[in-house]
Amino acid sequence: MHTLVLIVLMALMPLAWAGEEAAALSDSSAAPQSDAEAVRFLQRATFGASPADVAELRRVGYRAWLDAQMATPPSLQRPSVEAAIAAHVQIDPRGPQFYRGFRVDQWFRTQLEAPDALRQKVAYALSQILVVSDVGVLAPHVQAVAEYNDVLLRNAFGSYRALLSEVTHSPAMGLFLSHLRNRKTDWTMVGGALAPGAIAPDENYAREVMQLFSIGLVERGDDFSPLRDGDGTTIATYDQAVVTQTARALTGLSLSCSGTAEVGGLTIARNCGCSGDACNFSERLFAAALPRWQADGKATGLAHPDSYAPMVCYPRFADTGRSATRANGYAVLPAPDDRKTVLAGTEIPASPVACHAGTPAKDRHACIAYCEDQIATVLDALVAHPNVAPFVSRQLIQRLVTSNPSPAYIQRVAAVFANDGDGQRGNLGAVVRALLLDPEALAPAAAPGDGKLREPLLRLLAIWRAFDARPGSSGEIGLNTPETAYAQRPLGAATVFNFYEPDYQPPGALQEAGLFAPELQIVHESSVVSAADDLWLRVHVGYVSDRRGNTAFVAPARQAYLPPEAIDALPAGDAELVEALNQRLLYGTMSADMRAILLDWLAQDMSRADHRRKALDLIHLIAISPEFAVQR
Repeated sequence: MHTLVLIVLMALMPLAWAGEEAAALSDSSAAPQSDAEAVRFLQRATFGASPADVAELRRVGYRAWLDAQMATPPSLQRPSVEAAIAAHVQIDPRGPQFYRGFRVDQWFRTQLEAPDALRQKVAYALSQILVVSDVGVLAPHVQAVAEYNDVLLRNAFGSYRALLSEVTHSPAMGLFLSHLRNRKTDWTMVGGALAPGAIAPDENYAREVMQLFSIGLVERGDDFSPLRDGDGTTIATYDQAVVTQTARALTGLSLSCSGTAEVGGLTIARNCGCSGDACNFSERLFAAALPRWQADGKATGLAHPDSYAPMVCYPRFADTGRSATRANGYAVLPAPDDRKTVLAGTEIPASPVACHAGTPAKDRHACIAYCEDQIATVLDALVAHPNVAPFVSRQLIQRLVTSNPSPAYIQRVAAVFANDGDGQRGNLGAVVRALLLDPEALAPAAAPGDGKLREPLLRLLAIWRAFDARPGSSGEIGLNTPETAYAQRPLGAATVFNFYEPDYQPPGALQEAGLFAPELQIVHESSVVSAADDLWLRVHVGYVSDRRGNTAFVAPARQAYLPPEAIDALPAGDAELVEALNQRLLYGTMSADMRAILLDWLAQDMSRADHRRKALDLIHLIAISPEFAVQR
């Protein structure tokens, strides 16, 4: 571990940029000049550099490749997961938590087969900012978690404002951060005077949408540097009063009701008991649990589609700034309770009409519009805040390129977030393009300050994609619980703070140097060993050596594998084999010491091994090496 930390330290040292150097690297329309350059770019932009992607990137150049990837439709996962669950429950009915493995397996299969590799990588990065996890309350909601992943995919190159709205209305997020069925405080007449009831809005999502999803805790400059007052103290972005007021505005959301649905040929009955706007005023629907497909009277893992459809407003339970009692005609509350004052002093006045269980048909639409409009006002205020651009830009840079971007790098990308050139704020496609094509990102691989520790799970994916790994003959990947070996599961972080925090500094040399290494929060003695062991199994699956040293291959049924044609195509000579893997996996950055060690090992310990065994063992050794651990 000490060796790993030292190499990380060398990779993450700060880098000063001269204007002339930046300008010299600004022509990002060119194509990579070598396979190694292409691999380096693709390690950031995708889950790994497949040979086909390397060839295409070199043929068309950076910008054209990005254009094509952003135009590729998303490879959605929820429809496939839902279809697989629907087929399975008819054969072997199971409860919902059994099917989490279906979602995880589909996620990995998508990363091996889907053409929208850039979109998949960006969505994964977003999933570590706008965190939802199937740990805990979401464990039984497999389809909803899969749909949340698809929300990120669909919006990966769209507007951050639109993404934040879909996230806010997602039932998965509503369950995870408890704003599903969030209720207002009912003000009623007590002793001739208005008094608040005992129920207060849940503040969980109101706090996290600010702290983690948009603006952070302290005011920041465009380069992410903290702003300070005259005493040198950092300036808080919001206080508890803003949290409380925001929570008031985020009330009234619950699941929609679309009636009986057919999923995978199976009928899931649901009686809404209403139609149109009237459904939004139903107390029963606001609180209703959703049905699942029944087998012998028992609920299975197949849920009704309303479990993942966007939540809708139920105005009876939204805070409208009015009383909840007919006794005073649902009057507007006395100031200041008649309004909500959210971020930046933005005020949301009381509803112009009374919204309650008996709201007449002519006022229902206005009530629903008020409920949605106040949520929109909160999101507009958040996205307009100056912090959002550097806050989101810095984390996307960390997830894709480097753990310690220079202030100038953050500022350049944040400027694109603030204005994509056409006046649009929060254009994620423009932001992704800017951060991948930034001069610091395209600098030579040996430049100091360039790099990040690979997440444990991404080491496996990089190996799989480099050799065009295939699912087993059954179509399965065979990695349903990756957290056991890799301390990670897609959309399965332990908390809303992700697998690791963006400002994590491991004690010792990195902390003393003022450097961040988020991934080291889950890379430790235990995970290094478990990941190394599992990587050996994944690299060698299907390959068996006989007593004569010949390595045969039999395609596995339920595990992904490296196809023998990809292994056999590697050069036969020891020096040529090491160099080929250096280019494909380390983009030409293998140190002289590492090369010498590997060549000596091939000449001594592996002298009698056949080509396949040498290649497979070399791939594994590189995969667990400190040099592969750092993505430069």
